[in-house]
Amino acid sequence: MSVTRSTLVGGPCYAAFNSQNIQFVGDVPVDVPVAWDDVETALYGRIDKIYRDLVVKAKGAPRYYDTAALSTLFPYIAGVPGTVYPGSSDVPCALNSNNGDIVSLTSAIVGKMPDFVLGVGPPVLGEMEFWGVIGNSTDPSGSTAYLSKSTGNSYSNPAVPDTAVIGNQEFTAAWGSVSGLSSFQAQDKWSVNHELELEPVIIQGRTRAFRLVSYRAMAKCKPLGPTMAQIDAALHAQGSGAAGGYRGSTNGANLVITGSSNMTITLGNAFMVSEGFVFGSKPLRNGEVGWVSSLNTSSGGSPATPALTLA
Repeated sequence: MSVTRSTLVGGPCYAAFNSQNIQFVGDVPVDVPVAWDDVETALYGRIDKIYRDLVVKAKGAPRYYDTAALSTLFPYIAGVPGTVYPGSSDVPCALNSNNGDIVSLTSAIVGKMPDFVLGVGPPVLGEMEFWGVIGNSTDPSGSTAYLSKSTGNSYSNPAVPDTAVIGNQEFTAAWGSVSGLSSFQAQDKWSVNHELELEPVIIQGRTRAFRLVSYRAMAKCKPLGPTMAQIDAALHAQGSGAAGGYRGSTNGANLVITGSSNMTITLGNAFMVSEGFVFGSKPLRNGEVGWVSSLNTSSGGSPATPALTLA
């Protein structure tokens, strides 16, 4: 069978979203996972399907840690539970390919914020997801209710702003004044993950938006510096204060992870939740240790220290 080369269409893209141009490490797939309900009968079993819902999803790993784009990439770290996303106005997300193709989500949110891998090796930001819901005051029969597609558009490469850094760098850490952990580093790298809960707002079976329910952050590394005794004492899994009902935040302190090149991540009022040790001829003694952020709500109002602070 013959092939016409003009049909071999492809090319990388950047995302234009919330007044920011986001470049990616690699490919950006766009999925249209239509939700169907089965039509069943006693005589014939499943005879058909009915279209019910759709949330379009695009995903990719951002290349740059850009302080000017932090509120766009990480909208929930300072969010208020109960807030609905998108708001009253649609925020489109346009995926602009260098061959002139554009796929634009009509009403987009950040459905998954990028995790962090803090070290000298891999890209510092993990994969993020854009979710496209139906447009505001729009019926699904509209031709661009969820997304639009066009070809033959003019294209120019987006500039890399002065506020952007690559991120691959050395990191040091300080966890309050905890013995052995007030100044230390990871053996290899840190991972910082988001514990994010978004709840779909569904009307007549169709997802119209998402509501923020909860957010906190978790950090892990194999620490270099503290002894086994110091780590065990910091975990409070045994000994003084380790009775049932013990609240981890009782001994919480800010965990500040600082890069050598314009990058700082702070877990607010973090406390240790796990420890590990390794015995062998090759690995160092300390295994993976985990911290989780907590919010101090004792005074009411907004917590003085957010779950995660980026700079």
